[in-house]
Amino acid sequence: MKIKRTNPLADRTLIVFTILFSLCCLKLCAEDVSPAQAQVNREKFVAESKKYVGCPYVYGATGPDSFDCSGLIYYSANQALGLQLPRTSKALYSFCRIVPKEKMEEGDLLFFKTNNTASITHVGIYIGGSQFISAISDGPNSGVIISSLNQEYWKPKYVGCGQFLASGKNKSSSEKNLFDDEKNFNSSDSKTAKKSSVNSRNSSFAGSSFYNPDADFLDSLTFDGIIACGWSLFSPTEFMLKWRGLNFETNARISKWVLEPGFGFGIRYNHGIDVVQIPLMFSATLNDYVRFYAGPVITFGNPKMLSTEKEISSSFFPGILGVTFSTPSFSISKAKVQIVQDVSYTVFNNPDNAALSFVESAAAGFVMFTGIKVTLGMGAFR
Repeated sequence: MKIKRTNPLADRTLIVFTILFSLCCLKLCAEDVSPAQAQVNREKFVAESKKYVGCPYVYGATGPDSFDCSGLIYYSANQALGLQLPRTSKALYSFCRIVPKEKMEEGDLLFFKTNNTASITHVGIYIGGSQFISAISDGPNSGVIISSLNQEYWKPKYVGCGQFLASGKNKSSSEKNLFDDEKNFNSSDSKTAKKSSVNSRNSSFAGSSFYNPDADFLDSLTFDGIIACGWSLFSPTEFMLKWRGLNFETNARISKWVLEPGFGFGIRYNHGIDVVQIPLMFSATLNDYVRFYAGPVITFGNPKMLSTEKEISSSFFPGILGVTFSTPSFSISKAKVQIVQDVSYTVFNNPDNAALSFVESAAAGFVMFTGIKVTLGMGAFR
């Protein structure tokens, strides 16, 4: 294993990325969303959830053919708005800003305690007119169904209303009771009032997937693994498709922030230059589709330039810069599966640590990996 310093420009590049990575770990203020755009987002979310009315209930399922109660919210928010919410009803309750019933809007989440196993055991999506959509596990009607808050079964089990989307109301508009039967609905839930008070300091974060200090840490942890084949398009002497080896990597990230910070490592067999490398990657994930990463690289073997067999040396720090693009996902049990295209640049130098020529540096360092990513949140196990 060789560990060498490289040129100052490469050092500065990684330092800049490290600063950006650190900044994404800070509390970030949510972007302002106009009431009109917020209302559009709410309507998209509700419309998406209505597509699945009639689907069966399956514990732990996140669609598209079956759901549990939180799985319906998780899948609908992801499909309609590209948001990744916490995976359990209890974690969703902590994630949302709890509001009183007179501020309830279409697209809010309704929380219930249906048994004594936990403080929150069920969640649904409010669709207006005292109705909500949820995935029910038992009873005369099971699966994804539409229910009413005024039903005798649901009234005593209601805990509170939570907002993860910005309000669609104009701030100057008068508040209006959205229940059809105000007198018959229990408005004195002490848990809701307490939760609303605790979360009042978080009102600026409602309406986005940005930082929420009440979100359960374990439920915000997301793990993924990638298996991919590597390829490149040229060497220093020719332009043609070349197989560059295999890549196995895993990454853990915290999904509480708009830039989701993470850390991972991989095992890359670089057939083109005959080495095995272990990149240690600090990452920032923008959404389900784009991830940036950088970090040092441990190299085993004596690298040689493609085609020419010229001896070159690997760099430990800085080692690698890259970006991973992912397609929209599909679900298999509790996991999310995506096709990925990774583009990375690994630093190599001459044996005396002098910089390679531009063509040699690009030929040795730029590699594209095409493969499959499987993602699983910690909430799936809770």
